[in-house]
This record gives sequence, C-alpha cells and structure tokens, in this order.
Amino acid sequence: MSGSFDAVVVGAGFAGVAAATSLAEEGARVLVLETRQRPGGRATSWVDPATGEVEDNGQHVLASFYAETLRLLRRLGTEEALTADRTFHLRLWERGRGSFQLRCPDLPAPFHWVAAVGTCDRLSARSRLRALDLPRQVRALFERNGDGSRFTVESWLREIGGTEDLAAVLRPIALASLNETPREGSAGLFARVLDRVFQAPARASGLALPRRGLTDLLHGFEGFLAARGGEVRYRTTVLGVRVEAGRAAGLSLLGGARIDSGCVVLAVPHDRAGWMLEPEHFGAYHGITRAPWSPIVSTLNVYDRPILPSRFVGLLGTRTQWALDRGQAATGGYRVGTVRSAAFEDEDRPADSILDETTRELAEAFPEAREARLLRARVYKERHATMRSLPELQPLRPPAETPARGLFLAGDWTATGLPPTIEGAVLSGHRAAALASAVLGTAAR
Repeated sequence: MSGSFDAVVVGAGFAGVAAATSLAEEGARVLVLETRQRPGGRATSWVDPATGEVEDNGQHVLASFYAETLRLLRRLGTEEALTADRTFHLRLWERGRGSFQLRCPDLPAPFHWVAAVGTCDRLSARSRLRALDLPRQVRALFERNGDGSRFTVESWLREIGGTEDLAAVLRPIALASLNETPREGSAGLFARVLDRVFQAPARASGLALPRRGLTDLLHGFEGFLAARGGEVRYRTTVLGVRVEAGRAAGLSLLGGARIDSGCVVLAVPHDRAGWMLEPEHFGAYHGITRAPWSPIVSTLNVYDRPILPSRFVGLLGTRTQWALDRGQAATGGYRVGTVRSAAFEDEDRPADSILDETTRELAEAFPEAREARLLRARVYKERHATMRSLPELQPLRPPAETPARGLFLAGDWTATGLPPTIEGAVLSGHRAAALASAVLGTAAR
C-alpha cells in the first residue's frame, strides 16, 4: 500500500509537519497519516460558524528566537503569517503596584539584557545586580547539572540568592514558558529559555503571534509534499507500529489495513505513543508514556474598543496571567485573548465563572476596560495542553532514535532540551528527519 513512499510520518502536528517537509526537502517521498482533519495537532485553528472568524484553540505565543520554527515557516513560505515585535518588550501589571516593563533595546547581546534590567523600575538596585548575574548562573547550572533535574525553578531562585522582586519578574515568565508553577517546574528547562533570551540578538528577541490563526503557519503543507511525490491522509488512525527483527516494518490502521514501511517517524503525543509502540521499543524511556498532562485555559473577550496598552501584558497577583491584543475582529470589536497556564483549578470550573473573573481582572488592570462594552466572550480549555515540565520527568524524555532501526520519535515531549513548546516540537521533527534521511541514504546505497 505504501510502496511508492520512502518514509511514513504518523501525526501532522508541528513535529510531524517539520519531519515530513524536511524529509521531502531532502528528496524523500513521504506519506503522512493524521487522525484529525487538519494539521497542527494541539496547536490549531478552526472557523467559528457563528461569526466566520478564524479562532485558535487557545492563545499561543511564539518568539523571534524560535529558529527551528522560522526554518519550517520559510520552507513552507508562511513566515509572513507570523507577526513579531522587533525586540523583546514585555509590559507587566502587578496588583497593588501598577505597571512596569522589561524592554530590550537594539544592542548586541548581552548588552540588550543589561539595558532591559537597568531600566526596569520594578527591580531594586540589588535585584538589578542579581539579574545581571543570571547568564552566569544559568551556565553554572548547566555545567553542574546539565538537565537541571534536581531543581525546581523556585528552589533554584532561592539557591542563587534571587531577591523577591527579581523572583516576581521571573515567575510569570517561568509559568508561561513551562506551563508549570515555579514551585514545581524544572529549573533546567527554564534556564534553557533564559539562555536563549540572553544569547538571541536583540532584533531576534521579540514575542510573536500568528496574524490570523495558527493553521495559517502550516498553509500549503499538503501541496509541499504532493509536489515532491508525497501525500497527506487525514482521518486515518494508526493503531500500532510494527517492528520485526529489530527493524521498523510498518503500521496497523483502524479498520484492519496495514502499511509497510522500513522508515517510520512517530510524531504523536507521548501517551498515544505509549499504546502504539511496545515498551521494549522505548528502551529505558517507557516511563515517559505515563507522564501527566498540564492544562491551559484561555479566553477570548471581544470589546467595543481597544483596552490594552501593548500587544502583550503579563498580570501578577491575579488568576488571569496574560492578556494579548489579537486585533480587530472581522465582525466588529477588538479581540483580547487571555491565558492561564497550569490551570488545574480552572479545567473543571464553569466557563461563566472563569469569564466573570477574567472580565473583572481586566477591568482592574486596564482603565480602558472599565468603560468598554464586552460584546462577546468565550472560554477554551486545553486539558492536554503540554506534558508536565516536572524535574523528575526530564531524564525520561527519549531521544529521536529508538532501539528499532528505522523507527524515530518526534514531539515536544522528546529530549529536545526545551520545554514542551511549538519550537521544541519543530526541533524534534527536524532531528528525527535528519536521522531518517541517514537511514534512507544507507538503504539507497
């Protein structure tokens, strides 16, 4: 059934799209199998039938230093579907204190960070000195304990002597980047995020949002593969991976069909990979398939006027953690997205209660919201948003290469060295594709 394809990729999330297009770019004919009817996986868009608006399944923020993601978008020709701030600029509002900001000017690294810290009026003189020492502290953590598996963010901040006002600035960044509370999140993963911020040139440090919807970032994916002899089959469910004599042999599908292939990239969530693949094919990493999930709860509030002072605002001391300017709605009004990461207390809470609280908190933080009229609002609950970023899970994240020859793993849950983000997913897909290309090249010879 798949004799005309060189490789099969299971899953059309960002990891699967990255793997498939990278393989196709190298000349392989690739078959992609996806259970859903569109690409994107847990980061996708849909059209609201009531308004005709393109809506994301939550609020997803990217960054200009997402090098692997930008590489994928350039390959697909969709880089313009992403709009980014030129440099890192983060405005924060804190209950009881008001607004402050971190702004990196267009200076060479690390001077952009020095300037951002030096002009942040939330930090005391002592805290600014501590902040300037963060790049060294990050390197020291890597040298002493490469994956940071022994530390939570909170314990690491205590160890390096972080002052409370510095911690107040770092905690929301950690919460957003890990989808985990600082009390439980991996210091090693957070340090990787900080290291990228410190090393990225100022002009590649800004935060970014899709102009319209997340799916636009993957527009043309199917055509890209088809032009190179490949194919995407949606609504196709893979039940299991077949391994024979230590090699990938193919896939078993729902309905009884089989696909033969000696090169398979499994780019599905960690729990699904656990029931598609026998434990021995994970080697020492099978425990990752039982890792718990962390939820994200988002809202989209539409007002009759703009209410935010900038595109991104972090909120401290409130249940609402971030407010994002999503631009003018096609049907009228101005869209404001909000985010609650690690939202365990909200995943089973009634939507009306979340919306009421969010609306009150936006009015508390932004004077313009007090006079604005709320036209409509909606809650999005992504219960399985990301694998949890706990320290003890990091050693369990598997590499792309498995003990079975020709079988590779991809996904934000694999050993990327990054939190479970779109960037981590794309990085994993590119790594799996590089290994698969090497096997295909050997087979051709």
